[in-house]
Amino acid sequence: MAEEEIIILEANDDEELAPKQEEKKETKLSLDKKKKLIIIGSSIFTLLLVIIIIIIISTSGSEKPIVTDINTSEIANKLNKKPQLGQFSPSHLENMIKKANLLYEGGNKEEALKVYKRISTFNEAISHYNIGVAKIKERNFKEALDSFKKAIDNEEQRCVSAINAAVCSLELGEKELFKYYIDLAFTYLPMESNSPLYSYYVGLINYYKNYYYESLVALTNASSKHYNYEQNYLASKILSSINLNNKAVNTLEKNARSNDALTLGLLYARIGEFKVAKNYLEKAHGNSEKPLHVKAALSLVYNKLGELENTAKLMNELFIKYDENATKIYPIKTTLKESLFDVNVAQNEFDKALFFDDTKTYSLLFYFAPFKVFNAKQTIDYIRKGSMNVFIDEIGPALSYLKRSSTISKVNISISSGIKKALNHHTEQANQIFLKMIDTYPKHSILHYNLALTYAQMAEFSKAYKHFAKSYHLNNNNYLAGAFAIMTGELIKKDIIKLKEDIKQSMISDHGLEDTNLFMSLIHLTQNNQLSLTRWLEHDKKRTPLNLIFDTIIAQKTFNEKSYRQKATILKSILPKDIMANIINFNVKHKKNDIKKYAKAIQIDFKKLDLDYNAFYYGPRLVQESYIKLIQVGGLLHHERNKLIQKMQLEKNDVAAIMQTLAYLSIYTHNFEEAYVLYNKLIDDLKKSDSATIFFAAVASIGANHTENAVALLELAKLTNPKNFESRYALGLLYQEIGNWEGATIQYNKIGNSDFNSKYFSFKVTR
Repeated sequence: MAEEEIIILEANDDEELAPKQEEKKETKLSLDKKKKLIIIGSSIFTLLLVIIIIIIISTSGSEKPIVTDINTSEIANKLNKKPQLGQFSPSHLENMIKKANLLYEGGNKEEALKVYKRISTFNEAISHYNIGVAKIKERNFKEALDSFKKAIDNEEQRCVSAINAAVCSLELGEKELFKYYIDLAFTYLPMESNSPLYSYYVGLINYYKNYYYESLVALTNASSKHYNYEQNYLASKILSSINLNNKAVNTLEKNARSNDALTLGLLYARIGEFKVAKNYLEKAHGNSEKPLHVKAALSLVYNKLGELENTAKLMNELFIKYDENATKIYPIKTTLKESLFDVNVAQNEFDKALFFDDTKTYSLLFYFAPFKVFNAKQTIDYIRKGSMNVFIDEIGPALSYLKRSSTISKVNISISSGIKKALNHHTEQANQIFLKMIDTYPKHSILHYNLALTYAQMAEFSKAYKHFAKSYHLNNNNYLAGAFAIMTGELIKKDIIKLKEDIKQSMISDHGLEDTNLFMSLIHLTQNNQLSLTRWLEHDKKRTPLNLIFDTIIAQKTFNEKSYRQKATILKSILPKDIMANIINFNVKHKKNDIKKYAKAIQIDFKKLDLDYNAFYYGPRLVQESYIKLIQVGGLLHHERNKLIQKMQLEKNDVAAIMQTLAYLSIYTHNFEEAYVLYNKLIDDLKKSDSATIFFAAVASIGANHTENAVALLELAKLTNPKNFESRYALGLLYQEIGNWEGATIQYNKIGNSDFNSKYFSFKVTR
């Protein structure tokens, strides 16, 4: 078994499930791999100087022994019995010759002659066998085959000689001859039923005949401890070939040797234990006879661990030394992660904490954050409706729409119009209104803030950072813009040290702010200052959506279960139809259930809830991601997709937004070709060029196996949002897949050793 035969695969993204029982029986390893199997060792049968011993003993000048009362028949019977393993040592052969002499001297000349002939025949056969083994070690398979033929013709050790003759035939490319000798070995197998190596012979023969399960039975029920390592090694090889990788690891590790580090590294990679795989492969680095395979495998493991700078370094080193040969050792295929569309994998990987990594936490704050208006008391006439989920600063969550008055300035008209769109969850349309006004009013702090907030809700964090920062610099008292600039700066890995210090200093210098205030607490969230966060949680404040979601986040992060439940319940009570408020409240109630009960509760609750689905159809990216992930775990994706298709057929006002949502959902329902077509319509016909649309069009292209389109789209997505590591990672994988290692390493180096773990992409090795 050659180490490189074991292939690395996704865990989510992932270990693979074993094939179905009927498929396993048909699984076959290619003949060119089988020929690398361990050759049966010659040490068991090696006889040194046998011929010399026979000559010396037969021609000895010593006196013939005096024979008295010898039972020559009993001696003959013992000598004619088939010898067991280890009996043909030189000393034992010498004893056989002495006993044969006794038979002769005792008058039983006929039996003595039979034994002499047996000794002579066996000596000749064992010599041919050992010569064959020696020739195999020299890789002289033609002469080795001739020697094994002679051993078989001498009617001794026929089974093991036939096995090794089959190995030689395989090495010589003689497939028919290989089959002949394996069948011959199978014929001779009953003659070895008393051999301690019987299980090994059975395992080898069945392995070569593609009867892998029969082979496993024999190898895992060894008839002796002889060749225990080899039997475990072969059993591990078979187990790995049928994707029983955990068993393969356990079997090989029973008595693994130092030169098994590469094999174990590859096996651990297959089961997704990449840190253990890394340790084994680094051990193999110095003493392996296959440095190219070790380094190529290690580069893939580094990739899985998010050490992409290390991946790029090894790839460059291998490409310089081995040129294109390096790209052919472990060719990869870029894939989407199984958890994107497989409900069982999604349930296994689902984290009921749900919203509390940095991206999701900040996105929640952006979602519930207020939009700002200029001179609100003079320009806003509002109607209170307790179900709204887009908010106006200092006006409250019940604002339904803005009513124009004769005193509204042009900029306020635009702000009011944009906010009205946002109130109805048409986030992109609101974004376009604000964006058009920026050219006319480039120094309007509130306009920049509102534009930034729509970008943040659309997950366009680079653009959001730009306008949040601009808003703060235009008005240093706009602390919410400053806090959000810090958050979006972190998400795009911007150097914000100076900005953060400037904002904090402005707050400290503002004597109108309380010591404990929302804006400083938001900055403390970015610093994970739990003491200050707890102080804000306990601080008496208004029950605004932003305050409530912030309190919910703090309670979760500080493990304050009572406050977590209380704040989530209040949030839902003031926003009873809001999707995000309901998802958070549902999670609080059911997070202690196992995943199957959790999924069942989703099916019950979210079929009967009266929700405002506009946020899902047209609104912020967070709503789409969170709702789709939740109903995926609940097994409701196809039900929701049918509703969405019907909705799109009736849509007249915001076709692009609902088409984007359907395309996005189609990825999760495994309708990749449909998603690919929808995204192309959005880009080509509706002229959508935002980075999110382009990125997910690339995701759909990979799912639908349109590799060239995916590369082009990802190059464009990279330009529109250079800080999107997902785009760079997918582009790196695709370049590596097509053999463009230079292009791949450029993308990997941009990501660096950042522990990056893609939400969308993985890869599998194709050989």
